[in-house]
Amino acid sequence: MNSVNLETIWVFGDQLNRDIGALRLARPDTHQILMVESRAKVASRRWHIQRAHFIVASMRRFADELREEGFSVDYQRADSMRDGVRRHQEMCAPSQISVTEPNSFAARELVASLDVHVELSDQFLCHPSLFEEFAGTRKTFKMEDFYRWQRKRLNILMDGDTPVGGQWNFDEENREPPPKTGHDRWPQPVYAQLDEIDAEVMRDVSETTWGAVPDGTWATSRRGALERLDFFVKELLPMFGEHEDAMLQSNWHLAHSLLSPYLNIGLLLPGEVVNAAQEAFRSGKVPINSAEGFIRQVIGWRE
Repeated sequence: MNSVNLETIWVFGDQLNRDIGALRLARPDTHQILMVESRAKVASRRWHIQRAHFIVASMRRFADELREEGFSVDYQRADSMRDGVRRHQEMCAPSQISVTEPNSFAARELVASLDVHVELSDQFLCHPSLFEEFAGTRKTFKMEDFYRWQRKRLNILMDGDTPVGGQWNFDEENREPPPKTGHDRWPQPVYAQLDEIDAEVMRDVSETTWGAVPDGTWATSRRGALERLDFFVKELLPMFGEHEDAMLQSNWHLAHSLLSPYLNIGLLLPGEVVNAAQEAFRSGKVPINSAEGFIRQVIGWRE
């Protein structure tokens, strides 16, 4: 397919979801995709290899998924983000470049300096414009106030106008230290077999990274991220609450969700994560202190 003069959807490496912003309504017959893997970004500091691998492998895998859907994907491996956009414009002559609002300040500055159309981001449940509504004329800001506002606005763990269980949070029940014995009560995390994409990425980033090489702990596809969400909700969320702040030298994961990386790059969206936890509570599979404690981390602290 001739991609010249199609509208381009520029996808950043932390926007890897078909249902985000500018990409949601894109179609292969009217849109092409631009993704830029910036060598300057990869080399900007000495990243842990698992972090670099996670982001780059997820980007390359998402590009392949879009190609399978029929999109023409221009995956630029460029010296910088700006250089990648320039090369795309020269090669593909897009009728317009659209991009979802970036998440980082640096990316926002870059986008603001270019002639591109910006779509509002929905990677967070509370857009900055909505936060202004919450802030209003407040002189002090507390996360607990924001969290309760989010609960009411989104109708999460609510019975009408009152919180489920009669209280807003169950922190008092969620500060138990981990037991000194029985560390094996927590299931091992889900692991995936590494493939050729993983091996290629590890070769590409090995010279500028450090640390233990990836072992399949971190999924690099939406399918893998959804599998880990399902595993957490079914196997770990019931035990999450009372030990949500606990750590052990002999067990690095306990009942922690390990879902933050997927939320951070778009492989999971906060709404679907919260809905899964809320549904598990509503169906009697998870106690209120576990569901509330986890949901507070997502719609409160993270947002």
